[in-house]
Amino acid sequence: MDPSSVLDRVFDLFQGDSQILQLIGNWGARVYDHREHLQMYIHLLLSALFPIYIGSHASLRRPPSAANPKKGQTEDEDDDLEVEPLIDGMSPSDAIMFPVFAGITLAGLYFIIKWLEDPAILNKILNYYFSSIGVVGVGKLTADLLSVVTTFIFPSVWATSKDTFYVDPLLSQQETGPVKPARIATHRKILDKTNPFPGLLSSIKLPASTNKQLWALRALLKNHWIFRAYFHGWFSFKTNIKLNDVIGFLLGIVAVVVYNMYAKTWWLANLLAFGYCYGALQLMSPTTFWTGSLILIGLFVYDVVMVFYTPMMMTVATKIDAPIKLVFPGPGRGSMLGLGDVVLPGIMIAIALRFDLYLHYLCKQKTASTPDSKEITKPKYEEAAGQWGERFWTSGSKEVTVADGARFPKVYFKAALVGYSIAMMVTITVMRIWDHGQPALLYLVPGVLGTLWGTALVRGEWKLMWEYTEDGSLDVEGDGEKNSEKKGLNKEKEGLFMGLLGSGMDEKVDKILAKANEEHAHQVFLFSLSEPKLRKAKVIEKSE
Repeated sequence: MDPSSVLDRVFDLFQGDSQILQLIGNWGARVYDHREHLQMYIHLLLSALFPIYIGSHASLRRPPSAANPKKGQTEDEDDDLEVEPLIDGMSPSDAIMFPVFAGITLAGLYFIIKWLEDPAILNKILNYYFSSIGVVGVGKLTADLLSVVTTFIFPSVWATSKDTFYVDPLLSQQETGPVKPARIATHRKILDKTNPFPGLLSSIKLPASTNKQLWALRALLKNHWIFRAYFHGWFSFKTNIKLNDVIGFLLGIVAVVVYNMYAKTWWLANLLAFGYCYGALQLMSPTTFWTGSLILIGLFVYDVVMVFYTPMMMTVATKIDAPIKLVFPGPGRGSMLGLGDVVLPGIMIAIALRFDLYLHYLCKQKTASTPDSKEITKPKYEEAAGQWGERFWTSGSKEVTVADGARFPKVYFKAALVGYSIAMMVTITVMRIWDHGQPALLYLVPGVLGTLWGTALVRGEWKLMWEYTEDGSLDVEGDGEKNSEKKGLNKEKEGLFMGLLGSGMDEKVDKILAKANEEHAHQVFLFSLSEPKLRKAKVIEKSE
């Protein structure tokens, strides 16, 4: 057939009163007529994905397939202070307890609403309760966002198509060789870049006083201090803290005060909800994929029963005016999404990202066989969280930089995100067709679990996924001995709910208090903020 005649037939389909043109016109008109609904649902989908995406990346930590970095030898342990994440690991018993506790809580709220008739008092109590939590959640979210912005403005390394530039904060200059603490290698070339900015901004000539202030600002935003809180016999707390953490905490307080005292706007309520989700994704772990699957399946049944067969879910969702849901303004009453529909699938998506990181380092392991045993050499772990600015500025670099720790294949994470997005769109479509609220987990659970286990089956990694655990048992050093420290997940035997009730934690608390009492033997009460001693020594060495 002549190609020109084929093209003529194709063009004829889009001329006159063709059916294709009518179909396109009809769909275009429907989209325009329902544009407000479409905008609202796009807003809903993006708002659900936002805390899942950033929370999953913030939850990244050293996987058991990577070597634990060795601490440097210093006179004071403050310089090597490692803040382990406080993570609640779940057990299979939680698959039963989660729906039970959720049902009891929902039924309790429902009957209280019916008994009070006017839920204003209940709303006030719940608002104050969740606001106290919101200070921490919003503070953490804001602090981390500020830290991300700082990495874009003041990255530790950046690159062009030809060269890679390293920022030396101690000597306040930029160089072409990797920065070593308090030492300059002979092969390193010191560049004529006097300010700490990356890219084209690095070539701007500024007065010496201005450059000094910019380097001081960079140090203020980048450096950390040691915060200590101690009360004899009661508690002991020590952690790293940055200026961004302080600013984030203050902004969290401002957000909560404004929400409770002045205006309960939808965007402020959503900000608090984002903070809850962001914090929960870092604090909660299903420990294993099969445990997380059991929990989601149990909550799948719970959600269906409570929405379709009882009035409890819809009554509580519409009567409770507290920041425990995402609210979206739009036509009619707008729309809303419970935080459980974000957090519960989100913890599975987050563990999928950590599993991707585990596989990345597993592929880099080296095995040396001997007649008696096999010795596994783990690769050194490079920090994967919080390197957004460095990743952006070194995207064209050919050298190995600190940003490479955040570059790894994210197959399971992307698959789970696609499954979640499709399931959410199906939920919205069904809700529009039937004009009735839908249990989102009815669609989200199959969407997330189906894509995760389906991807593992296609890639032949089903067994690896089934055996993957974050309880510390996979964290084996090269000598074959298990690491006795469980990195915050040593509650696997007792489960999340038993851990919350305090079972098995007394011994750990006693050890912490005993160590603190020995460290502060002559002190009763202490609150302090100090600079690490090693950094002080470097500054003195530089001035000399």
